[in-house]
Amino acid sequence: MNKSDKERLARRKRMLAKEQGQAPEAGILGTSGDISLRTPKPVRRGAPPPKAPDDTAGETAARLKSLTPLYKQRQHRRRVAFGVIIAVLAVAVVVLTGTLSASLAMLGDAVDSAVLYLNRTDGGWPATTGITEPLQIEPLAGGFVELGAEDVLVYSPYGSKILSIQPSYARPVLAVGGTHFVVYNRAGSELMICSRTRTLYSQSFDAGILLCAMSDNNSLAVVTESSRYAAQVRVFDASLRQLYSWEMTQSEGTPIALDFAPDSRRFAAGMLAARDGQISCTVNFMSLDSDSEGPVYTADQGSMLLRLDWQSEGRVMAVFDTYAALLDPRTGAETARYDYGGATLQSAAPGRRQTALLLNVRGGNSLVTLSDTLAPLAEIPARQATGVAATDTDIYLLCPDAVECYGYDGVQKWVRRGLDARPLAVINAAKPLVFTGSKVEVLEGGT
Repeated sequence: MNKSDKERLARRKRMLAKEQGQAPEAGILGTSGDISLRTPKPVRRGAPPPKAPDDTAGETAARLKSLTPLYKQRQHRRRVAFGVIIAVLAVAVVVLTGTLSASLAMLGDAVDSAVLYLNRTDGGWPATTGITEPLQIEPLAGGFVELGAEDVLVYSPYGSKILSIQPSYARPVLAVGGTHFVVYNRAGSELMICSRTRTLYSQSFDAGILLCAMSDNNSLAVVTESSRYAAQVRVFDASLRQLYSWEMTQSEGTPIALDFAPDSRRFAAGMLAARDGQISCTVNFMSLDSDSEGPVYTADQGSMLLRLDWQSEGRVMAVFDTYAALLDPRTGAETARYDYGGATLQSAAPGRRQTALLLNVRGGNSLVTLSDTLAPLAEIPARQATGVAATDTDIYLLCPDAVECYGYDGVQKWVRRGLDARPLAVINAAKPLVFTGSKVEVLEGGT
């Protein structure tokens, strides 16, 4: 079959296929005919075939789940480390500022108070101290501290002995704060600071101790001799950290009395100096927050300062051997005075507002009561009375065989007789206490 026959046969096949509705097949012209063009079959578009499950997401979730505890642990460690850093910084700050020591001291005092209250049934009044000739008796946090020639005893407000020490000082003296007290040696350079239940610190100085005083927050002022100055005052906090220092020149004098303000940040120092052949006393008002000297009050020439009592913000009582004066610590000015008129002062009991004085006038004693401006309220014959003590409302006159109680108006309230011995002291503790020899009891109304 030749080429023309083949082409005719191919055309017939295409015509036949066209009549039957089939797509013709034709080779590409110019080719050998083995490559032909066919009509493409229709493509049906439907939902994609389901894919094989992919485990990648599940593996990732499982991996994250397994790592979650590690993340939480790391976050917890970061929080702990951050907290430790903050705590360390806080401790450093409070140590540097003294807050920690003050807080620990307050905590110790609170524990002491709680323990004493829980054990309040261990003692009771009357009590026998064993000190027949006390050198000094001071109220302490509702109880008292008593100084003898060899012993120092502390009693709670409930009548139980809670501390006994033997400082072995040649000339022991007491100074009392809010809940602490100091025993110091006027013939040496040693002192001992105690709470109500234990000894806290013992300290020696490089110079002799002249005077000590304590504030309501248990700060301690120590006056010592000085090789370069007349004296030196140093103030320490409750943990014996130095807060303040003041050196006095010879012209300023030497402190003979010192008392803190109620805020414990200021103090009044009574100074003694010799001028023009006579003694001269001044009262300096100082602040722990300032290096400069504060206001100064100058007493009458020749008058000797006996005691200082900083009673309120604008009121300081200065008791001299010839007169008593109210001073304004903000200016150093004298705001009121009471002259003894030639009488000799036997005893003084300044209160927060009113004052009681025991004066010796022409061989006989007299009890004088003064108002808050030192104006006389009453004058009562006191016969052979040996001392006077006072609260805000009552005055206790110590007589040879009794204690007499008066109001500031001079009216007698009661007399307590039948004491075992001559009354030595009356202090205003949680209850008024009277000391007779080695016995101490609650002072209550009598006949």
